[in-house]
Amino acid sequence: MLVIPENKGTLKKACILGSALLRVFWIVSLYFFPLSHYLAQNTVGVDSLAVYRIGKTECYGNRITNSRIIFRELVKKQNDTLLLQKLPQIITRSEQNIFNTLLFIYDSIVPQINHTSKQIDLKIIVKERWYIWPVPLFEIQDRNLNTWWQTKDLFRINYGFAIGFDNFSGNKDKLVLIARRGYSELYGVSYQLPYLNKAQTLGFKVQYTYGRNNEITYRTENNTPLFLRNYTHYVFKNHEAKAALTYRNGLYETHQMETVYFNASISDSILKLQPLYFGNEQQSMALLKLEYRYTFDKRDNRQYPLRGWASDLWITKEGFEFSSQAPIDNLSATLSLKKHSPLIGRWYLANQLKGRYMQPDRWAFAFNRGLGYNDNLRGYEYYVMDGQSYFYSKNSLRFQLLKPRYFKPKLIRKLKQFNTIPFYMFINLHGDVGYIEDKFFASTNTLNNSWQYGYGIGIDMISYYDAVLRLEYSYNRQQQGGFYIHLTSGF
Repeated sequence: MLVIPENKGTLKKACILGSALLRVFWIVSLYFFPLSHYLAQNTVGVDSLAVYRIGKTECYGNRITNSRIIFRELVKKQNDTLLLQKLPQIITRSEQNIFNTLLFIYDSIVPQINHTSKQIDLKIIVKERWYIWPVPLFEIQDRNLNTWWQTKDLFRINYGFAIGFDNFSGNKDKLVLIARRGYSELYGVSYQLPYLNKAQTLGFKVQYTYGRNNEITYRTENNTPLFLRNYTHYVFKNHEAKAALTYRNGLYETHQMETVYFNASISDSILKLQPLYFGNEQQSMALLKLEYRYTFDKRDNRQYPLRGWASDLWITKEGFEFSSQAPIDNLSATLSLKKHSPLIGRWYLANQLKGRYMQPDRWAFAFNRGLGYNDNLRGYEYYVMDGQSYFYSKNSLRFQLLKPRYFKPKLIRKLKQFNTIPFYMFINLHGDVGYIEDKFFASTNTLNNSWQYGYGIGIDMISYYDAVLRLEYSYNRQQQGGFYIHLTSGF
């Protein structure tokens, strides 16, 4: 039963308030959900369960990128059929796939619906990134900015020149040339072409590098690397060649088979300090490695995902010598699972599980890497936990402080690839836990072979060209707290 207030003033106020709320709702809908509004206006009186066909698809704004690279990422392609009610999520997912190619600053798909012929034409609008990066190199060699800041050692700086040609021929291929001097010298070339065949399923990668160092780690004590430095002679030299074949049949799965040849040598002084550097009291090592990798990635944004999940599986065979004197003859498996979940409102949850399993009979210090490098626990930025097998869980509860905003500074308005700057911000509460097993070098490293955990709070700032800045304050199990700066999303 409808109850009408006796007070007419109250009724009038209620009507005014209801009308205002309705207007606000429609304004918000038009601003934040333009596609939904568009479809609502174009599907009135239409059966949403009707089957439609994808007709003409056209690209606009791709001056360099081949259109077929963009069409490759569409969930529904020309002549495919779909239920009309599924169109919004298909459009959204396709836009995310195109953005995740890392070829565009932004993209948009506008459907043009013909209800008479039950056909949907797609107008794809993209804005390309800047693809050529001839940049001088000036980078810190340490594991992260925080460890370098402890010493501020200018010797541990790399400098040089690199030129990267992203989307080199317009087919999402990439050519990189590098000449780097300083702490860790590196000279090399790499080329990647993701699609060789007409079906756009097969691709390949090749890479060659030569490196040499005046300083390397020869031992870890108290979970801190110890270095030997020689200003006049190189203490480490290495050649590395890689070749890989990739297979991507669908939109989200990729298979890769890679072969690596590694040849390295160390100085006499390193061998005296660490006879097991290569595992066999030798000054040099030549190693062949085979690796299979399976990747599934269905996240909304690889730069800073908020929803979706991804998994990676590596199976690696290092060394093929059957002699008991061979430094390495090992088989290992690594699995990573990432899940990103929207909760309610501006709250999001991010979780990662990752583990590596290997049980070698013999091992080399040069390959004894675990947590503290590419994989780390927050709160342990100043430490490394070397070993063979490990497991960790990383978790973040995120709140969106600032929704995406786009700025167009006047000074760079004419530079099309740079004149639109996105920016958004999150606050995150994080907690990590992990364990690493070290059977060979753990005697002086108390963090190994035991559970460790870290927790804290931070602010994440995200902008364009995959730029993420994390400012965090974290504690570890030893109740050591610290402020840390990172330039990646973490996971």
